[in-house]
Amino acid sequence: MKKLFVLSALSLMASTSFAATVAGGSSSSYVVPTASNMMAVGTAGIAMPTTVGGTADLTKVVSFAAGPIAQTNALIATPGTASAIITQIHPVTGLPYNVSETWKNTVAYNTNVYAYRQIDNPLPNFPQFGGEVIAKVSGAEVYFGEWAPRKSGTQPLNSTDLNLTDANRTVWYVGENPTTSMPTLVNAKYNVVGVNQYNPGTGAGVTSGVLTANYGSGSGTLTGTVGSINFGGTTIASNGSFSRTSQIQGQFYGANAEALAGIYTSGSTKVAFGGAKQ
Repeated sequence: MKKLFVLSALSLMASTSFAATVAGGSSSSYVVPTASNMMAVGTAGIAMPTTVGGTADLTKVVSFAAGPIAQTNALIATPGTASAIITQIHPVTGLPYNVSETWKNTVAYNTNVYAYRQIDNPLPNFPQFGGEVIAKVSGAEVYFGEWAPRKSGTQPLNSTDLNLTDANRTVWYVGENPTTSMPTLVNAKYNVVGVNQYNPGTGAGVTSGVLTANYGSGSGTLTGTVGSINFGGTTIASNGSFSRTSQIQGQFYGANAEALAGIYTSGSTKVAFGGAKQ
């Protein structure tokens, strides 16, 4: 029997929290990585549409840690490919309704990957999270993942189809305490995971690799491979960001650049990635 997590609508009200600096990026206007203003204010989250077909609504940003991840962790103790159902009490009817099917898995480098498939329509003006994948870098409040709109029509209670083949699929990354002044790095190794059309029922759509960062005297490079993506030609800026033309963009996090995250886009290929320093 699948577990149910009943979430009161009142618990979605904003609560106070220590506000960290939050920074990130995405491949489209459907997702805007930013600090949350719901369920732990000032922590890492993303803005998503609150209307079907709309773009990101910056007035409704749910904290990853206090919101969806906390809900999934309350339901799934042992990571794997089994799912559970998150339910919510409707503020009008007073009855529970099915918010999402959710999964939690642990992949390479102790990276937790959470997945969500929107079942019923959300409350008015609440995020249209559709099919959402949230990967968390181990030991850091740094996240990366993908989003796609909810499939049209009545959704089944159980399905592993997150609609990630949709043309509006978006990849993103976000984290707390971005590096603003790059430290000197000499062959610093990062264990990195990538997600690309993740399938929560099989764990497919995950790649991994090791990236090497070198930085000094105002410039640097990031090299290596994650799956089939070669990072050759990626440069590091003094403010902790890194890029390669329009294909790769990302950010280091922590005062000593302990973690990184970013996205790769090339044609129809879109990959989000993140990892921590060895």
